[in-house]
Amino acid sequence: MSKTLAERLTLPVPGYSELPGGSWLDVAGLRTWHTEAGTGSPVVFVYGGNFGGAGSASGAYAWAPAFNGLSDRFRVIAYDKPAQGYTDKPLQRDYTMRGVVDHLIAFLENLDLGPVHLVGHSRGGYVAARTTLLRQDLVRSVTLVNSGTLSPGVGTNEVVLGAPPVAPSRESVRWIYEHYMYDAAPVTDEFVEQSWNIISTDTYQDAVAEIREHNLIAGLFLPELAKDKLETLTWLAQGRLQRPTQIVWGRDDQTALLSRGLQLFAEVSRFERRTSLGVVDKCGHFPYREHPAWFVDLLGSFLTEVERRDY
Repeated sequence: MSKTLAERLTLPVPGYSELPGGSWLDVAGLRTWHTEAGTGSPVVFVYGGNFGGAGSASGAYAWAPAFNGLSDRFRVIAYDKPAQGYTDKPLQRDYTMRGVVDHLIAFLENLDLGPVHLVGHSRGGYVAARTTLLRQDLVRSVTLVNSGTLSPGVGTNEVVLGAPPVAPSRESVRWIYEHYMYDAAPVTDEFVEQSWNIISTDTYQDAVAEIREHNLIAGLFLPELAKDKLETLTWLAQGRLQRPTQIVWGRDDQTALLSRGLQLFAEVSRFERRTSLGVVDKCGHFPYREHPAWFVDLLGSFLTEVERRDY
């Protein structure tokens, strides 16, 4: 017999080797994994990735260098999204980006921190931006990192990541992340193992099986994302973001080309004067892991400036 949510919230909490121990939180009926450290203004990290990826899995661990690097100045918070990391799969088969956005909004409301600094990467950048557009009262600033999902233009993921080793396996995890990055060095054994541990969980495997059985990526996720992205880009073009915004990009990202990041910057900065752009050379899709010291300095300076000017 399946355990109730109340029972699941009492179960031992798994963790990531690169982050402090986590806790469970009931977020709109989903048992949600999160962790935090430090004091001061709250910074919430939103990672990228997709539901039930066959070759790799995303989780809060991806943000470890930035999380740990900023914890001496800010209250840093990382969490796992629905059906990713250690958080429950969505209720009623809601495998949509809209559901992920709703979950983040409920997470922020649950924590009751006041306006937070949102930092989103890749598809997490889309989630952070749409959350800001929908609920400006919850957001003080937003940083968008290599978000092909949010930016205008055509994605190239399928070309760059189209032929991984047999998945799922540790080899497929390593291959996929190495092809995301300019240099393979950041894809350490520890990094691979954290992704593999997620893939190995019953929750993740149940989600993959559910997605495949009901064709929920092609039949639900992608069509709904296309509609919501058009709406989101329209809102950006209307100047509705209205929050200090930083856009960060790896110059050599082959899955989200720099030209798309420049288009996004042009669109946002046309209406929001408090917009900045940071581009780092010899860097692929993960600036905060490929050039962690640079990223921490850049993000820390931006957040400090927002705080100093009291935007």
